[in-house]
Amino acid sequence: MREQKSEKRYKQSVVNGVILFAVFALFIYFSVQLSNGFSTSLSTQRTQVVTDTDYVYLGGYVFRDETVATQASVGVCDYLVADGERVGVHQPYATFYAMSGESAGKIAEAQAKLNDLSDRIERLSSGASIGSSAAGLAHVNEILSTSYYSYVNSVLGGDFTSANAHGDLVLRALVNYSVITGRDGVAEDISSSLKQEKQELLDSIGGGNTLVSDEGFYFFRKTDGYESVFNSKALDGLTPSDLSSLADQSAEKYGSETVGRYVHSTKWYLALPTDEATCLLFSVGLDYELTFSGEGNKTAPMTLENICLEEGGNGYLLFSSRDLSVAGNFDRNQSVKIKMGALSGYRVPSESLTTVNGERGVYILVGNVVEFRRVTVIGEGRGYYIVATYESDSNEGSVSKTPYLYINDLIITSGNDLYDGKQIN
Repeated sequence: MREQKSEKRYKQSVVNGVILFAVFALFIYFSVQLSNGFSTSLSTQRTQVVTDTDYVYLGGYVFRDETVATQASVGVCDYLVADGERVGVHQPYATFYAMSGESAGKIAEAQAKLNDLSDRIERLSSGASIGSSAAGLAHVNEILSTSYYSYVNSVLGGDFTSANAHGDLVLRALVNYSVITGRDGVAEDISSSLKQEKQELLDSIGGGNTLVSDEGFYFFRKTDGYESVFNSKALDGLTPSDLSSLADQSAEKYGSETVGRYVHSTKWYLALPTDEATCLLFSVGLDYELTFSGEGNKTAPMTLENICLEEGGNGYLLFSSRDLSVAGNFDRNQSVKIKMGALSGYRVPSESLTTVNGERGVYILVGNVVEFRRVTVIGEGRGYYIVATYESDSNEGSVSKTPYLYINDLIITSGNDLYDGKQIN
């Protein structure tokens, strides 16, 4: 009797085990199906052509062949040429007014006032009329409106280089307005008043001495104390360590006897300290496009003259240019970005790129079907790849039957359990 009960219990246990296993299997099956159902919730991104530009960012030093122009005594200068203008042999370029015995502060104040009066007179005299028609007047009014607010915004933003440029436009527009409206006497009266004020200032100082050039040069009023340090002679045999030593030197102090500086050649140089890995990205003799952070973000093509490396991995790139108008008034220390190249293609999120049967590609959504598309990676950025664009599969000459990714395809950027041919309900 006991044996029958034991056998019955055993059979019941087996049945219970089978039922439990079946329930567990059904639970797993429905979980998988439920998971697949949720996987139909996809995110997509349509392919479009983008251009990715690669830059190298460096800082360095401007080298120019220049000489500081000085006089035997302290004083102020009435400049007869524009800043950066080419001065020929035997050409007058300034009148020097000695102020011996005066304090440096008073001399600086007189020079600033003289410069301001000269600049205002020059702006007025260069404001030629653009015509006397109604269209010309409308154009002048437009300039007055836009340039005035640009001037104010530049001043508030601390960009005084731009402020001066916009101020020139405003003043010239005012002169044009007076000419068009038949009130040109207004400009003449203002100019005459400024000239009289300037002459009174010069008369109060005393007689002047006209400065005449003995040779041709480009004249600049601004000096920085490094004219004898950062010149082409210093580049002969210059090592990266030598460049660092030059940068550590203190600027020379000039007094009120300084007139300005002569730049003897349009050719100038830019030395950019960097490491060996960055140096190896460049090739000597090629032209590169450099954009400078100062002076209105000017962009200029420059030729790579030399790559200098020393033990330890330190080095520098030496660029040159003959466009002095770009860097004549540049500060000695400059930050630049160098354009290395541009890649055009489709931008693919990194998480979308996968490998199927040895081919790199992405899944796309065609209607409600998941399909695999080949890609050729040509570049990489943060969180994305740039892949080549193809108009037809014959472009690459491959025997693969997998189509390429094309424009306007819907790349699947997120989704679970993806495979070629999967239908999305």
